[in-house]
Amino acid sequence: MKMEIEVKLKKIKSIINSKSDFYSITTTEKSAAGAFDGIEYVFAISFFYKTPSYENVYINNISKSEKYSGSNIVKFVIDFLSSFQQVKKAYVKDGSQVSCKNSDDKIDLSMYKLLTYYNGFYHKLGFRLVIEDGEEDITKKMVSLAKKVSNYKVKDILENFKKIIHFVEKFKKKITVKYIGKYDKILYEKQLDNLKDFMYNIGYLCFIMLPYKNYTFGKYIEKINSKKCFILSKLFEILSDNDYFQFANNKQKIISHFLLDYIKLSIYRNNYQWQGIFMKKIE
Repeated sequence: MKMEIEVKLKKIKSIINSKSDFYSITTTEKSAAGAFDGIEYVFAISFFYKTPSYENVYINNISKSEKYSGSNIVKFVIDFLSSFQQVKKAYVKDGSQVSCKNSDDKIDLSMYKLLTYYNGFYHKLGFRLVIEDGEEDITKKMVSLAKKVSNYKVKDILENFKKIIHFVEKFKKKITVKYIGKYDKILYEKQLDNLKDFMYNIGYLCFIMLPYKNYTFGKYIEKINSKKCFILSKLFEILSDNDYFQFANNKQKIISHFLLDYIKLSIYRNNYQWQGIFMKKIE
């Protein structure tokens, strides 16, 4: 498929590195997603240029256009970067979303692919997941965790949630919770707050999952995505906003291993980036 996209190059004075110039490449065409989603261009690329090379480039955003799908734009950007002799590595964070049919709701496409296909879109294009500002390849760890979350049985998740509900109803505000900060990845402990919202969200998850209690979690989200996408959108929203996995009162406690593993997967999903290595450029 032949694609033609007009781009523009802009030089920006760097306040971080005085020895390098900072450049951005953006499309002249605006994103079809629009400013509502905080995405202005079909794609934007940035890099520091220091003679004689600009080995590392950063793909700031990719979106569909009026003429091309988001997947085609990704492939175009990779081909575009491959045409530069100096480019050896490209970095991108996967924050892709897709709209539900016949509604304004959106689902976290990258999380959905992780839980159903065990990889992201960039993974199948040869990218690997690395720690930001590092080189450690953690793709296998993320895939292993995605499989673990996907293979939880819905009936076991529901049974655990019911125990949590009864536990919270019994002790109410006398409960301490453990949670992991999704950005600093530090384990915290505090008194349970937003009790009403928490109970509503856990109750809602039980309500939407109960008819599918004989499914695994991965098969469950595949099923509702095809028939009730708006429910999947809400499920991802609730799980992404939740940080709690352990509930305790003195020496009594309940742990949700499903919530803990989902939180860990969310950390991989939100805090790391995909690295593409253009091997043919390295001599």
